[in-house]
Parts: sequence; C-alpha cells; structure tokens
Amino acid sequence: MKSILLIWFYCITNYCAAQQLPSEDGFFDPARDPVAKIFNERLRLLINEDVVIRSIIQGLPRVGIAEKVECQQIEDHWWLTLESRHAEDMEQSVFVAVRLKPDKEGNYFADSYWTACTGEGCGGCDFKLQMDGCFCRFDKPGEPGTPGACYQTASDEPLLIKVPLKVVRK
Repeated sequence: MKSILLIWFYCITNYCAAQQLPSEDGFFDPARDPVAKIFNERLRLLINEDVVIRSIIQGLPRVGIAEKVECQQIEDHWWLTLESRHAEDMEQSVFVAVRLKPDKEGNYFADSYWTACTGEGCGGCDFKLQMDGCFCRFDKPGEPGTPGACYQTASDEPLLIKVPLKVVRK
C-alpha cells in the first residue's frame, strides 16, 4: 500500500511539474522556454493554453476564438497546433501549426517555421504534408455540398512572441 501511495505521489508531482513553466521573470519567452515535454511517452504542453494563444495572436491577429490547442505529430515532426475562428468572420476557420524542435532532455521548443491555413467558405481548415499543405475538411458553412477553400501562409520567421504568463484583468 505504501509503495502504491509513493508511485501515485510521484506521478502527481511529475504532472504538476509539467504544468508549470520554469520562468522567474513572469514571462513566457519562446526563445528561452520550452513549449512541451515528453512525459510517459506522450508530448504534453508545459505552458497554459491561454499563454500559447496570446503568444500566437500577437504575431497573427487573424486568430480569433480558439477552439483547440494541442501537440500533433505530422509526418516526422511534432507541431503545436491551434484551431480557431477568424477574428473578423466567425464562419471562417484558421488553423495554425508551429513546428517544434526537441532538445536532448525531451523538451520541445517553438521552431521558427510555421504555417497558417485560413478558410474562405470553409468551416474547418486542416494541414497535412501529404495533401500538399492546407485543405478544407468541411463544406461552406450553411451551404452543404459547396466546397470551401483554405489558403496557406508559411514562414520561417518566429511566430510565438514573448508574453506575460498572467494577464491583469480589469
């Protein structure tokens, strides 16, 4: 029984450590801080989703309401992905994928390469290298049978920007 409690305590401690960013200045800095880490053979975010979203929006203002943030393996690389609605048109989709680069300790940092898929008449963009990049998963919102389109923007300039870990609410 004692060993079960010790194992349970160890797992909880590791999980809690994975949820905290080792930053002393109160900022997430993608040049310094890892985004994700391998725990129990699974890639997990080290920073709060809200921090990730704020960091991406600073560099890509078309991102509106975020629907999903996760780490995905696409081909041979891990990517930080964000699915959202367009900031100016809620019927449009925006999908952002930031490639992650590992270090020797199992930490993953935001790479400078990223791609964004923006839908025109598309309820959900996605990104797959084997499909030559961006594609529309769903028909045009409100018009079943009418295919939508997703346009791709790619860059090798860093997308994630240094942001405060906490936001003062007014």
